[in-house]
Amino acid sequence: MFILKGRKSSVLRFDTERQILNIEDHIKSYRMMQTVLLCSSILWCTMIVLNEVSSFWLGFLIGAYIAVALFAIYYYLFKSSVVKSISFNEIEELVSITLFSKNDRRLTLKLKSDRYRNLIIMNQSDINLIIDAFKEVHIPIRERTTYNLLPLNF
Repeated sequence: MFILKGRKSSVLRFDTERQILNIEDHIKSYRMMQTVLLCSSILWCTMIVLNEVSSFWLGFLIGAYIAVALFAIYYYLFKSSVVKSISFNEIEELVSITLFSKNDRRLTLKLKSDRYRNLIIMNQSDINLIIDAFKEVHIPIRERTTYNLLPLNF
């Protein structure tokens, strides 16, 4: 398996007879590559802190980076999902997140196992078609904006 695959939009196929959503994308290789890079950067940052006599602030910044990288690894391993076939019963809702402008939207499936499955959508004009397809199979849609991303709104 070649790990450096090109970026590809998620291809969604709704199997209404078996009540399954099939997702084709390269998110598993993305997650593996991100996890390997984060683990190697944690290792090298730890080596820098242990072997070098550096200033307090440099050590603090490296320590903060290690903490953020460990949180990202925890999220990738325990909170996100890379499954390719999801039963409609396992999907709690589709979350549509508007980040900076109305033309910058992301789609994420929230699963009943408290995990999230990101959908990679390259063409922003396809998002409304995807949302309509989820409405047809009676999966709830939740719209979120940047205001909803503030910590007080969770």
